[in-house]
Amino acid sequence: MPINKNAFARYGWIDECLLRRKRPWPIEALMEFISEKMADFGVGREGGISKRQVQEDIKQMRPGGMTGYEAPIEYDRDSKGYFYSDPTYSIRNSPLVSNDAPVLRQALAMLQQFQGLGLGDELGDIVKRVEEHLQARPDVQTSRQLVWFEQVPDYAGAHLLGPLYQAIRERQMLALRYRPFDAPEAYEIHVQPYLLKQYNHRWFLIGTGTGRAGVSNFALDRIEGLEPVTNATYVPPPADIEARFADVVGVSVPSEGSVVERVLLRFRAGRGRYVRTKPLHPSQRLEVENAEFIEVSLKVIPTQELETLLLGFGEDLEVLAPSSLRARISERLQAANGKYQQ
Repeated sequence: MPINKNAFARYGWIDECLLRRKRPWPIEALMEFISEKMADFGVGREGGISKRQVQEDIKQMRPGGMTGYEAPIEYDRDSKGYFYSDPTYSIRNSPLVSNDAPVLRQALAMLQQFQGLGLGDELGDIVKRVEEHLQARPDVQTSRQLVWFEQVPDYAGAHLLGPLYQAIRERQMLALRYRPFDAPEAYEIHVQPYLLKQYNHRWFLIGTGTGRAGVSNFALDRIEGLEPVTNATYVPPPADIEARFADVVGVSVPSEGSVVERVLLRFRAGRGRYVRTKPLHPSQRLEVENAEFIEVSLKVIPTQELETLLLGFGEDLEVLAPSSLRARISERLQAANGKYQQ
């Protein structure tokens, strides 16, 4: 059962009392102290707290309680009061509670799907230590994977995710052996790594490379090797590095002078309703809707990835504007149709 905010407040006030170790605290004294605090903070019900509630809170704070505090609270029969048997204990030293363990396990399961990043391994060690600290037992119900991402298990560049992630975090320049698809062999390039970005089941390293103007992307499956460049000065990313991708579809980094354009698209009604529920870009806006078609607009920089995305809609889509993009899509569709006329 989840612990509400009022309960957390009461646990803190009980802890505050028991930290005053000059004498054990009778139940009546705890009730009076907590009731005053509740009145000061305007929480709980009028008339203060009941004896039964304080006893229940102490039970949940003790070993085996649902809070996971494992608080060493003892009762002195002579003075009829509660005290901490461990003089160094406080719940403030135990910021995590047992309810946190299932949440951490699910986060671990989700990160482990991104194989190669190494974050799953790090979090796995953290979860193990938390469970040992809380004496939490693995929960069969929550250990089952509840969220599944669409990943390509045999992606060629997956093994580079970990080293690249570490290089970005440690601000380390890298020497890449990189071979584009159209190159006969790999070449070496020094890269300042800034971001890892996934698009269309592929991973890309975003950074600046020697001999290249501005920011570039490097497909991980095209990287044949990498090693750190020692004694090299790290050049931090541009302040707008993340914002640069706000106006594009995919990973193409806009070149200097690229202009955001209004792209107007007309979809057949059935396909258009699909596009309404799954926007092509955050800037998508509905312009026209009727029984025959739906028109939406995007504010983006036209890129190769945008063209590829639009071509995937086939006969269900007509590009209305801008004229340059309309002409480009028309040319590519005619070229594709020509292959079937032979």
